[in-house]
Amino acid sequence: MSASAAYERFLDPAVLASIGRLDLIARTVVEGFLTGLHKSPYRGLSQEFAEHRPYIAGDELRRIDWRVYARTDRLYVKESEEETNAPVRLLLDVSASLGFAPRLGVSKLDYARYLTAALAYLSNRQGDRVGLVCFNEETQSSIPARGGLRHLQTILLALEGLEARGRTSIGPVLLRQASQWKRRGLAVLVSDLYDEPGEVVEAIARVRRARHDVIVFHLLDRAEKLLEPHGTYEFHDLETNETLLADTDRVRRAYVAEMDELRAYFRRELERAGADYVELDSAEPLDKALATYLRRRKAGRTKGKR
Repeated sequence: MSASAAYERFLDPAVLASIGRLDLIARTVVEGFLTGLHKSPYRGLSQEFAEHRPYIAGDELRRIDWRVYARTDRLYVKESEEETNAPVRLLLDVSASLGFAPRLGVSKLDYARYLTAALAYLSNRQGDRVGLVCFNEETQSSIPARGGLRHLQTILLALEGLEARGRTSIGPVLLRQASQWKRRGLAVLVSDLYDEPGEVVEAIARVRRARHDVIVFHLLDRAEKLLEPHGTYEFHDLETNETLLADTDRVRRAYVAEMDELRAYFRRELERAGADYVELDSAEPLDKALATYLRRRKAGRTKGKR
């Protein structure tokens, strides 16, 4: 197996599910991703986002990481504090619709947990302070943004015991959380966006106007986008418990067109608001999400240095 194929395999959610422990999943995803960067379409990010760089004559001595020196007998300089002090706030939708799972593969909630855990691990590795909010129609748990390995373990532990339940209310929860943020930073929303589209867009636009960076990971399963099963089925809304009997072959064309239109709306309006919008499939490897995160961190740090 080539190095590229190996790292792609360890970003596969079905493979990750067999690992079990979320801390190992997060480490596997991030280390596999960073190892494979030079062989992937995201070439160059590994150098731009290295946690340390070799010491160069003239660097301030206080920036030397002496713990790394003790381990390696080589001098490395940590990236400057102004590049890494913007907090990362991970906002994870845990409403009942995230409980959807295809016949083969992981549920959307499991995929979202793997992604959120990997982002927390990567944030911590880069020296960022990271926080976590899990929500449906209300905030279910909230961990403020801090740094350090112990804090990372607190976040991973919170992600372990999640259940998908309740309805979602993205806009009000996001605005309540943002009103408590004392420092500008990066907000990362992971959700299937099954909510009133206009309210979601307006809330994110208001967060952007407060000068927070925003990434929206729109997580859907292939079956939700394409209505793949053939035949007559009873469809069950996981959040409202409503049911609908439908012949998929008769309604598929109109359904797919409406889903395409909805996704195009989110992409257009969120990008217009200045947010990054990334559509994810719960069967896809996680590298696209991690690369988007790193690019946004780079952009945010560049702005911070001006």
